[in-house]
Amino acid sequence: MNNNKLLMIINEFPPTGLSGVQRALKFLKYACREDWEVHAVVPKKPVRKETDHSLLDDIPPEAHIHRVGGLGIRSRNVSRITSTRFADTMPKNLLSRWFWTLAKFINDLLWPIDKQIGWMPFATWKAAQIIRRHQIRNLYITAYPFSSFLAGIMLKKLFGHKIFWVADYRDAWQFAPLLEKKALPFRFKRITRIDARVLKTCDKAVFVTPHIRNQYIAKYPWLDEKSLVITNGFDEDDFTGLTPVRHDQPTVVYMGRMDRNYGNPLKLLAGMAGSSVPDLSFIHLGSIDPLLREWITAAGHAFYTHLGYLPHRQALEHTLGADVNLIMLDDNPASEQVYTGKLFELLRAGKPILSVGPKRSIIDTLLTEFRGGLHVHISDPEAISTALDRLLQNQPPIITIQTDLIKCFSRAELTRQLLNVYS
Repeated sequence: MNNNKLLMIINEFPPTGLSGVQRALKFLKYACREDWEVHAVVPKKPVRKETDHSLLDDIPPEAHIHRVGGLGIRSRNVSRITSTRFADTMPKNLLSRWFWTLAKFINDLLWPIDKQIGWMPFATWKAAQIIRRHQIRNLYITAYPFSSFLAGIMLKKLFGHKIFWVADYRDAWQFAPLLEKKALPFRFKRITRIDARVLKTCDKAVFVTPHIRNQYIAKYPWLDEKSLVITNGFDEDDFTGLTPVRHDQPTVVYMGRMDRNYGNPLKLLAGMAGSSVPDLSFIHLGSIDPLLREWITAAGHAFYTHLGYLPHRQALEHTLGADVNLIMLDDNPASEQVYTGKLFELLRAGKPILSVGPKRSIIDTLLTEFRGGLHVHISDPEAISTALDRLLQNQPPIITIQTDLIKCFSRAELTRQLLNVYS
């Protein structure tokens, strides 16, 4: 089978929006630029309510895109069930609590992995046809959704050593932050069992941070020889021809979701309210849990503006025009070793970065190394105020990012690392 052909199974693919789309899309784009023949099995319709048709422009015309229908269920970035996982956002009304507790049980019973599992058999069938027809050896499957990995298990059983399967973990699965709170015990046990089978079956496992890889190796020592780290990154093409959005007052921009899995923003907003910088504005690009939005309104934070989800290039124009860009993680030990996907784009944007999350974070180390900004504890409003003031005033100088130093995070370089795995 030909060694410069690549078959990709990608569930979250344009016009589906959100940041999770970027990684596999950029691998596809730059694999084509490396003169690989790339085939991609993707859903016929968007798998999320949030869409971004501008991302279609990133698909190279020479790529072979096979859109396949299925029985996957379209979902929102923030679901109502999310709020039922936490005591402080569970509905107070007893009847409502019973209803959402039952809904959570039914959700975990019907979709023990994720709601896209109904697409997987159709994707597997199509992938098998493509492998036979085009004599393809190299297989790439990315998750989330983790049900996509079931296609890899089936294809490996069907073709054996004739294919070389790379399982790309955009997130940890069984070690995901708050998973044991999000999943009922019977679902968590099943996830752990299937995750282990994926790792045994694939030829290589790729993780986005050293910590996630180390977590898996600690449990499965045999994984050391068949795994590696390829981080997320930025695409220089995305910054070509952008016009920064200018603001009349000092502005903090946050590009991402707000729900309890990504940190309670109330203490962050309290810290921003305590800033000594007058007329501070906070612009949020992305989704927000309705209950968190109610809390923000009740707290009277008039400087908060929610613009919703924007096409990727428009969002980048806001980050380029920001005085400070924000990264937010949950105050949870599992978040200490997490790189958010947007971190590298914010480094490329070159504006000061305020990261809030657990007391210790690998983001803190990276921001220090590249002089990109400051990291503080999300539960410490005073520390947030102080860090924000320092970044807005940039005294003493904090931000001195040199573009040459972050080229290792370019999507072109990261794609070359992935393709080398198949050699």
